[in-house]
Amino acid sequence: MALEHVIAFLSKHADGILKDRVHEFQNKLIELLYDDLSHPPATYIGPKYNHRMPDGSYNNLSDPNMGKARQPYARSVQQTHHLPLNLLPEPGLVFDALLKREKFVRHPAGLSSMMFSFAAFVVHTIFRTSHGDVSVNETSSYVDLAPLYGNDEDTLNKIRVRDGRGHVFPDIIAEERLLLLPPAVCVIVVLFSRNHNYIANKLLKINERGSYANPDNIPFDDPQREKKLALQDEDIFQTARLINCAWFGSIIFSDYLSSILGLVRQGSTWSLDPFGEIRDLDHKLFERGRGNVCSVEESATFNCLYRWHATTSEADEKWVEQSMARIFPGQSVEDLTGEDFKNGVRRLQEGRPPITQWTFGNLKRGKDGRFKDSELGEIIKNAIEHPAATFGARGTPHIMKVHEIMGIEASRRWGVCSLNEFRKVLNLTYSNFLEWNSNPEIAERAEHLYRNIDNLELYVGLQAEEVKPVVDGAGLCPGYTITRAILSDAIALTRGDRYFTSDHTPFNLTAWGFADCQRDTKGPGDGSMLGRLIFRGLPGEFTENSIYAWFPLQTPESMQVFLGKLGTADRYNFGRPGEAPAIAIARNYHDVQQILRSSQFRPPYGDKAARVVSGEGFFLASNDYAESQHDQRQILRVLQESRDQAEDIAHYFYERTRRLIVSKSFILTNGEARFVDIIRDVLRYVPLHWTAKKLAGLRLKTDEGSLGDYTESQLYDMLTDIYSFLFLDVDLSKGLNLEERVKKYLGDLQRHIKANILADAGRGLSVAGLVDSIQSLFCAKARKEKLSVAGSLIACGSSIDRTTNNLLSLLIGASIELSQSIINVVNFYLDQPDVVSIICASDANNPALEGYIYEALRIDPPFRGVYRESLADQNVGSLPLVKGQRVFVDLAHASRDPHVTPDPVVDVNRKSKDRYLAGDGVTRSLGVELTTKIMSQVLRAVFEFDGMRRGPGLSGTLKRHEVATDNTLRYEYLGEDNLPTAWPNTMILQVRTLVLPWLFV
Repeated sequence: MALEHVIAFLSKHADGILKDRVHEFQNKLIELLYDDLSHPPATYIGPKYNHRMPDGSYNNLSDPNMGKARQPYARSVQQTHHLPLNLLPEPGLVFDALLKREKFVRHPAGLSSMMFSFAAFVVHTIFRTSHGDVSVNETSSYVDLAPLYGNDEDTLNKIRVRDGRGHVFPDIIAEERLLLLPPAVCVIVVLFSRNHNYIANKLLKINERGSYANPDNIPFDDPQREKKLALQDEDIFQTARLINCAWFGSIIFSDYLSSILGLVRQGSTWSLDPFGEIRDLDHKLFERGRGNVCSVEESATFNCLYRWHATTSEADEKWVEQSMARIFPGQSVEDLTGEDFKNGVRRLQEGRPPITQWTFGNLKRGKDGRFKDSELGEIIKNAIEHPAATFGARGTPHIMKVHEIMGIEASRRWGVCSLNEFRKVLNLTYSNFLEWNSNPEIAERAEHLYRNIDNLELYVGLQAEEVKPVVDGAGLCPGYTITRAILSDAIALTRGDRYFTSDHTPFNLTAWGFADCQRDTKGPGDGSMLGRLIFRGLPGEFTENSIYAWFPLQTPESMQVFLGKLGTADRYNFGRPGEAPAIAIARNYHDVQQILRSSQFRPPYGDKAARVVSGEGFFLASNDYAESQHDQRQILRVLQESRDQAEDIAHYFYERTRRLIVSKSFILTNGEARFVDIIRDVLRYVPLHWTAKKLAGLRLKTDEGSLGDYTESQLYDMLTDIYSFLFLDVDLSKGLNLEERVKKYLGDLQRHIKANILADAGRGLSVAGLVDSIQSLFCAKARKEKLSVAGSLIACGSSIDRTTNNLLSLLIGASIELSQSIINVVNFYLDQPDVVSIICASDANNPALEGYIYEALRIDPPFRGVYRESLADQNVGSLPLVKGQRVFVDLAHASRDPHVTPDPVVDVNRKSKDRYLAGDGVTRSLGVELTTKIMSQVLRAVFEFDGMRRGPGLSGTLKRHEVATDNTLRYEYLGEDNLPTAWPNTMILQVRTLVLPWLFV
């Protein structure tokens, strides 16, 4: 309210004795209000401004050419000290005296060759000096992934598929210079290429604004088809490009700067964040998003800074030597001139195939245009293992002499300032050569060549400058001047980019895209984004805890030392990842049926369970398959000792569903209609109430402050995490953190369940048992029913530990997947009023109800399939399998096999319920018959309410998108954080005024 008080004061005293002071205050207020907004405006709206231009133009709206490709370099430092070319030493002599490597010395901070492959990728994104005019930068001055997307409209058109999906061609590379670099650089481009198509697929599937259509569903005879596809393709492509570039920026400020600043040694997730809004003390906005132009000093600096030839690993040095021998057969690299090099490169370019067929590192593209994951993975693993060399004088391999000479000559043609002039801008200077490099031999050689420290040119001075030691805050350890320049340039490149600042919004990137490119500082690898990119681009090539994936810019040996000191080494696997195991896929109905029924296959989930579950039992995921089957049969016998018991369980679900619908419904208008979020408030929790209370003896809190073990949402989130870890193909980049959470959750649940069993059996009195004892005084019936399953299992000879783990297994298997299945069935029949009428008219014992359940799960199963492990060498149909091989059993595909169920519509009169293929989870926990009986009663309970139908608009839809890859997930949903989840969270249904009958009696 301070502003209102100021305005009131000014209005009251405008004409009084304080009018002069009022005028001053008024001016200050106007300044304050004016400075609230940026002037000129930070951005405009519309596609022309929301998306990056191919050449980088319009990044600065006031000066569209700022940072645009094919514009001159800027000059940042005035040259005042004369450096006449006729007095400067011969470049080849400078190289031999100061730069040429004498021996390989490992980088002191443990940086890997991959670090400098990524650095090369960065420099080729923002620098491409024209051979025709060295004053011109042929690429943009922004971090816009130019090696992937190119730097003009013509190149952009060559890499795009333009089929309505926004894709680039598989594993595309748009920058031919990278083909001359060690292959790990090209693999990085391929990873971003794959990331683009992954992002584009997600954008199309999620369809956040409802404006996209599956290109396959647009009729070919539609006269607007081409126009629709073109508009859609452009929007998806440009949005995916924004998100992909945001990934690039996030990697630079996570992995890259973490290694440069030595943060990996500290286990720190901190990083510079140059993108946000900053206000000065006078309330004025600190400039951002105003563009960037690379300068000749940067180019000279970056030629030293980012090519970093001195750091070349021994393996990369050998690779460059072999490449030079192919390009210049019979020529000595020592005698090559810059013109020789340009001519050799020109010959290579003239003989290159079309851009979609470019290759590198002796790799071959497959028929689909992609490189093999295993071969790309090998290149990355090698680059991570190979240690980089240290910076400094006499460190550049001889094979790169011509490159260094060209760099020196280019700097001279630009008239670049001297080293000391560059340092003066940073308030630094050297007074003599020994200050510059304390090695007397290096200093003496430099003095002979340049005579005076002020004559030392920038390029050479940066290359041969004394390097920083390994101290806190230093990980790159180049020369002192380079260290400062790196951080300044990184901030200029990114804070000056409008698409990383004012236009980096959930609207431009979509809510999912905006969330997808954010760094998770709690994630493995100190929040590594590059690790996530590797997992996404090369699934199966790295394990979820591989040090290779999470710290790729450091050697595994160095990280073992760093993490050992930090006490976190046990989180990671330091071994070199092996080849991804071959997974067979069974889709044919009869093959799937055979695998599910055969004793020659077993569920392979026991290994995962063994990592997080302690003790015996846990039948749902056990390595002892025979023992787990025995436990399962025993549990099913206990649950269904009589038909009445099964009927009672089903009736409990019927009543609980109706109660929750009534109690959770709400009114939005003055009419008679009521609404209920059938997923968030009802179907997620109906099974949870039964499994938690009736089986595991857990008490659910009504809110955070009430008595009990967990709230509904807490327990649901815990169980979904556990289920995901054990049975689903989760994102490998999230696997490590998920495993740690799951281990904690399972330990907590074990303690609660075991304490309740002991208290119930009179063998101990826990706090939970004391609460239950008090409750039992008021509710004898509840006390009598409580833990009857546990008591029966113990009476059958099961130990308390085994009973605890089997109840825990039952809690997981009979709640989460049952909820998911019920949600799918309800959603399936909401659009079939004829079926709903039949369901409403049916009584609880109508056998047709179970037929509707079978059919809904056959046509729209909650998950795509399950895994099995072959216990012998065998053939299943035409599928050859070896012992120990995993098979993905595609239930969704097999259940709709046209040879078995030719009629795709619902048919409750199919001859055999075996047409419904049961996998793991709820059907293993409760059996198919009890599961379908329960689900049919929930279905009745939902549709018996008068006029139950979908809510208006999108609120009444199950917002999901299909997963294209062959794994357990068939659908994904977006959570509250806008990131994908396997679990649905909302769907509003509408119903006429609810009658509140016997429900609350």
